[in-house]
Amino acid sequence: MQETIVTGKNLAEAAAKFVDSLHHKYPGIKIEPISNYEDEDFTFEITIPKDLPIDQVEETCHKECIKAEDKYDLFFLPKVVYEK
Repeated sequence: MQETIVTGKNLAEAAAKFVDSLHHKYPGIKIEPISNYEDEDFTFEITIPKDLPIDQVEETCHKECIKAEDKYDLFFLPKVVYEK
């Protein structure tokens, strides 16, 4: 039972750090949790303005995901899209 609580706490902490880091680097983006595709622990949809290069944001997201994986042993999947 204790392992589940710790894992939930780690997931919340890792997700908060991921979101905070992206908001700091790209103010004005929108980040929402979405349904997982496969076996990742958390999936985010990151909606960005059309003036931001999507490749750059995706690269930053993947770097932040790797940090979460290394520190918390959790797997995040970012889905970056342009706002409509």
